Amino acid sequence: MILGAGRYQVPLIKASIELGIETHVCSILGDYPGIGLSDHFHEVDIASSTDVLDLAQEIQPDGIITTATDICLKSIGLVVEKMNLPGSGYEASSSCLNKSLMKQKLVGARVPTADYRVVEGVESALDFFNNLSSACVIKPADSSGSRGVSKIVESSEIESAFESAKEYSKSGVVLIEEWLEGEEFGAQAVVENGQCKLLVVHSDVTTPPPRRIPVGHGCPHPNGMELKGMVQEMVNDAIDAIGIDNTVSNIDFILTENGPKIIELTCRMGGTRLPEVCGTYWGIDFYTLAIQLALGDKINIPATPQGKPNAAHNLILEREGKIISMDSVKARFVHEVWFDAGDCVPLNVARLAELGYIQLIQDGSSSILPDLIKEVNRVAGSVVLEED
Repeated sequence: MILGAGRYQVPLIKASIELGIETHVCSILGDYPGIGLSDHFHEVDIASSTDVLDLAQEIQPDGIITTATDICLKSIGLVVEKMNLPGSGYEASSSCLNKSLMKQKLVGARVPTADYRVVEGVESALDFFNNLSSACVIKPADSSGSRGVSKIVESSEIESAFESAKEYSKSGVVLIEEWLEGEEFGAQAVVENGQCKLLVVHSDVTTPPPRRIPVGHGCPHPNGMELKGMVQEMVNDAIDAIGIDNTVSNIDFILTENGPKIIELTCRMGGTRLPEVCGTYWGIDFYTLAIQLALGDKINIPATPQGKPNAAHNLILEREGKIISMDSVKARFVHEVWFDAGDCVPLNVARLAELGYIQLIQDGSSSILPDLIKEVNRVAGSVVLEED
């Protein structure tokens, strides 16, 4: 069972079909490109754990998986637990969705992370802020797309930030935590039978703080070997603390002046072309790898990278509208553009219009990200919308 049929799930669906696996795609109806790829499509709200479990008990799958989305993690966890399938159970999946539960487990396992507090109101948030020597962040415990997240540098900003976080929290739980200053980077951790069998460290390109929405990634990270040595033990502890199993885990870090700290981690692969970026460098198909893990199959990973350095970056705008014209991407770049002249480009939950992506693969890694970002900016800057 593959939950989700959007653009980021399409490569996962195709990989499953190419492996000769009976592939059941599950999604609500809509303009989702993955719906027609498999012979088996099921209309279901993938965020409804009980509905997905009912369907799974009817289908009797050997594995259940998603990628690049969090809304169905509880559904996957429930099916994994109730049907004794490989993967992360309900409590682990719930902890990946709820930042309060995640923080509690990480702190309990002494995993380096930002100091935090669950706050009931403005007064408790103000008390936490006044005891810090730096800025802080107020956020919902369980939202996506960085909605309701605010960076606080003055106490006068707390009240409106708390109300915003409360509005976007499904559970009504709000967190305040110290603002971690430093480079953001990430890793994909291949977890088999509770053990991290491979940790691929990558660089991140994000939108400006405080939202820090990933828009691009490069692999290898320029200081990847050093960073891997610094984070491997904390990754092992975090995976054990959360209960992540038989999956590729997406992990976000901040490299502070006191060393790296985990921002958050989850029990599925990253989005923003991370499977392609890390797979291109390591010389393996991360979608196939994730499917094998979800099925409980034996995995085979090269001990050293067999591929090429590369980076990918989303082609994005901060406005929506009908495309009038746009420059072509240069031939040296791998790319996919999802819209043509005359198409309307909508904003996503992060208030960005995502047109596609551009990837650069080359033998030398020194200039990959600068060259890629230059091309992304050139093409994005050429876009003329009807609103313009």
